[in-house]
Amino acid sequence: MLAKLLPRLVVLTQKFWFVLSISLVAHLLLIWLGTASGDPYGDVRYTYSSWVTTSLQGGYILGINEPWVYPYIANIPVWLANVIWPADYMTGWFILCVNVNMLLIAYLLGWGKQMDRAKAAWFFIGCVFLCGPVALGRLEVFSLALTVLAAISFIQKRESTSMQFFSLATWIKVSPVAGIFTGFVVSDRRFRFVLHMAIGTVVLLVIGLLLGGDQNMFSFIGMQSGRGIQVESTVAIFWLLQILFMIPGADVVYDQAILTFQVTGFGVTEVASLMTLVQFGALAITIFLGFRAKRRGVDANTLFAWMFLTATLDLLVFNKVGSPQYQLWVIGAAVFGVMAGTAHWKFVSVVTIITSGLSWLIFPIFYGSLLDGETVGVGLLILRNLGVVAILVYANIQLTKLGNKAKSEVA
Repeated sequence: MLAKLLPRLVVLTQKFWFVLSISLVAHLLLIWLGTASGDPYGDVRYTYSSWVTTSLQGGYILGINEPWVYPYIANIPVWLANVIWPADYMTGWFILCVNVNMLLIAYLLGWGKQMDRAKAAWFFIGCVFLCGPVALGRLEVFSLALTVLAAISFIQKRESTSMQFFSLATWIKVSPVAGIFTGFVVSDRRFRFVLHMAIGTVVLLVIGLLLGGDQNMFSFIGMQSGRGIQVESTVAIFWLLQILFMIPGADVVYDQAILTFQVTGFGVTEVASLMTLVQFGALAITIFLGFRAKRRGVDANTLFAWMFLTATLDLLVFNKVGSPQYQLWVIGAAVFGVMAGTAHWKFVSVVTIITSGLSWLIFPIFYGSLLDGETVGVGLLILRNLGVVAILVYANIQLTKLGNKAKSEVA
């Protein structure tokens, strides 16, 4: 019986309507699971909705004429949710997020005409679902969608459009800047590349000024740079282990200013101040390896896949911030390799799936255990972070190998 069903199921996975149906069910299930237990959508329910309310009452725009932790472009999804369903912000947010992802998957599949990308669609759906409710409860929903649109455009050889998508996504969350760096290295027309990026940036700045923008348009830079070490970040593990083994001095505290949990203890301030420099150093190495591979004549899609993944993980692994939703950064970079059919990508896909599942276990299921420094919560975080580090190491090795090959091997 099972032997007869499996071939039919395989055929179904290549059907446009079936992919969209399962995607819708997965999204609705995430909403139900998130609202039925705990409050993993707390940021949406309390923080995002309050941003809209206070802005309406105060007559200002966050990130324009009032300080904000994000660039002003991030207001777009925050306000759209309120426009869609003014009576209940959460409902508006869910409608917006589900439709964005459903339209993204439909576009990825060419509205049913490019079902050869079904594997990438299933990978996206599976990883997003495994991340848990947080995959629909943060602004990363929209930066991820723009990142995937950028990836599709690049594969379609629409480089300029791809970079504009990456640029717009970067004005919501920083991780897509990895795509911009990669695009610059891979491009054969770098002057045109820089010109188009400059024009896009100027347009966004002019729009901000026309909306009444002042110095607060850049307030997100100072507010982000002054952060401590977030509890979920890779580097925080040193202090979490101290808490786990009851070594005095280390603790987890809630920062009321930026609404997140951070570690405290000996050396936290010093390490936090160095992490941005470490990030830049890691990115510089990745850019060097990218240029090296480019000179060897590596195929554009292959080079883009490995450099984009490496640069994205540089931003994540060496980040003093490490929120659960940052797993969506990894997914965005991994989807490109799946779409492009990049060689040796199986390890990336498998580990991304595993770390996505661990992300759901960490938040919200065992988040309390993590904050209390208990073995289960800390252990799961260590496993997730080691998985992400493993992808980074593997990506670096592959990028280095590309630079080691002769032109005849990669042509």
